[in-house]
Amino acid sequence: MKIGTIKVKRNYQIAQMVLDAVAFIIFIVIVQCVLSFGTYISDMNESILKYNPNVVGLVEWRWNIVWIAVAVIVIAASLLMIYLPRKMPKNYIVNSDNAQKYSDIIITAITCVRIPVLLAVFEGMCIHQSILTGVTDGIITLQIPLDILFTAIIIRFSVHRIRLTQPKTEDKIIELKES
Repeated sequence: MKIGTIKVKRNYQIAQMVLDAVAFIIFIVIVQCVLSFGTYISDMNESILKYNPNVVGLVEWRWNIVWIAVAVIVIAASLLMIYLPRKMPKNYIVNSDNAQKYSDIIITAITCVRIPVLLAVFEGMCIHQSILTGVTDGIITLQIPLDILFTAIIIRFSVHRIRLTQPKTEDKIIELKES
C-alpha cells in the first residue's frame, strides 16, 4: 500500500477486527433472509397452486438475490478502497512521519462506513420483500436516512482526525525557512 510514493502497511487494529466481524454478520444475515424469503415464497406458491392450479402471476423471489450481490459489491468496494494505493492529498501535508497515521485513519473510516451502508442494503432488502408480499403498511422507516447521517458523521470525524495529525502552521513556516 502506498500514499503517493510513501509506503505504508496495514495496521489491523482491534476496532477494525470488530467492525469486520460485524460486517460479516450483517452479510450473513442478508444471505439468510434472502434464502428464508425464497423458501417462504416457494412454499406459498406451492400451496396456492395446490388449491388453484390456474393462478397466474405468482410472486417470483429469485430477483431478491440481487441484494446479496449488492452486499458483496459494498464489501468488495470497501476492500479495494483499503488496499489500492492512494494519491498524495493536496489539502494535507503527508510525509514519512505521519503517512502511517493518515493511512490508518482512512482505513478505519472506510471500515466504519461499511457498516451503515450494509445496514441500508439490509433495509432496502426488507422493503423490497415487504412489497413483494403485499405488506405495504409501515415499510418506510428512518433506518436509511439515519444510515446516511451516520455515514456523514463518520466521514466528518475522520476528516477532523486527519487535520489533527497535520503539523502545526509554525512547523510549516520553520520547514519553509530551513529549505
